[in-house]
Amino acid sequence: MNEQNLIDDIAQFFEWYQQVYDSEIILENPVSLPEQNDQTLPATEKRRPGKQFAKVVTYKQTSPELQAFYEQIKDCQKCDLHKTRKNFVFGYGNAHAEVMFVGEAPGRDEDEQGLPFVGVSGKLLDKIFAAIDLKREDVYIANVIKCRPPNNRNPKPEEIAQCEPYLIQQIDLIKPKLIVALGLFAANTLLKAQRSLSELRKKEHSYQGIPLIVTYHPSALLRKPILKAESWKDFKKIRAFLNEIER
Repeated sequence: MNEQNLIDDIAQFFEWYQQVYDSEIILENPVSLPEQNDQTLPATEKRRPGKQFAKVVTYKQTSPELQAFYEQIKDCQKCDLHKTRKNFVFGYGNAHAEVMFVGEAPGRDEDEQGLPFVGVSGKLLDKIFAAIDLKREDVYIANVIKCRPPNNRNPKPEEIAQCEPYLIQQIDLIKPKLIVALGLFAANTLLKAQRSLSELRKKEHSYQGIPLIVTYHPSALLRKPILKAESWKDFKKIRAFLNEIER
């Protein structure tokens, strides 16, 4: 790379950095938001003694096929995660998306709202999308696991075994041109590997016969700002792939 190309690349990175992070302070350590308590809930939504509060949220999918599949599996009880979930987080987005983003599992905010990537990590992901001229309406976002594991622990092998076929069916219905694995757990799960994220990012992969790019989970970028430059490289690859297929 010559000097001018290097300068251009650095300038492009800082332009992207400013667009994504603007004037926000990115903390080295994640911040745990306080759990919602009964005083913040409407009177009709107080927890009953001995009974877990749960507000079921449903969202209409963007194609009849995805909606039918959602209706088919939304009450799944194949593993024990159904006992602690508030909402089954199916996934959401463009039913004909060219790129599909896949994370590990819903977190607390996702469990509350019934949608993937709606917390702090999701807001950062939206900004990264905008930096490469994408919107949520352009992509489809889902997780390997559809129910939140207690305390955000890693999903167990038996939970993955029950839930991954749902993801495969979603991919079959959406038919994306590219899959992006967000984070180490999602990448190793989809690729049936046990490798470091840095190693996985260097290689070309496929899942269900579809090209797959591995990148960092947005929460990792919030915890470790030093990873932002590497993340930008991955999203430039994503944009370049989409530009190629759009020609």
